[in-house]
Amino acid sequence: MTAISVRAAGFLAAGVLALAGCATQGDRAKADLNDLAVVLPGLYSNPQQVLLVLNVFAPMMTGNILYVRETAAGDERRVFSERIWVLEVSPNDHVVATVYALEEPERWRDAAANPEMFRPLLQRDLRPIPGCELAWQRTPRGFSATGRSSRCPTSWRLEGDELAFSAPNANAGGDGYYHFVRQGEQ
Repeated sequence: MTAISVRAAGFLAAGVLALAGCATQGDRAKADLNDLAVVLPGLYSNPQQVLLVLNVFAPMMTGNILYVRETAAGDERRVFSERIWVLEVSPNDHVVATVYALEEPERWRDAAANPEMFRPLLQRDLRPIPGCELAWQRTPRGFSATGRSSRCPTSWRLEGDELAFSAPNANAGGDGYYHFVRQGEQ
């Protein structure tokens, strides 16, 4: 074998390994997305707030769709925040939640109790919130996410039955996070 063919064989082997690594990273991201879509939904609360994360079946939308609603504890009519998260694997093989506001929030007000109301959900029913994308990753204790906007919670953690988020300029707990504990099955 000549030096050129040895070098070419080396480049070919490196290329095959690189492609295998990409496929593995993409497969890992898909597995993380599937796991997150299963473990994240639920009803979480703390003494002041209730956080509902609900799987949504919207056949005209792509990705894993989640309805995320934060209300006052003891009065679910006091809605602090309603969002739709679309979980997908990004082109660079990361799990990303694109965060949307509902164009007509009053139209979806009873959807937490009647999730079938989301069946006709279309992209035009949503308004993207720029900069609020969350990059999720698996951690040794669960999952975590980071955002990059001061308009949205900047960090999320899901560890066992606890879901926590930090928000800039907020009066959160001593560690800067609002902590919620899962409340049974939803």
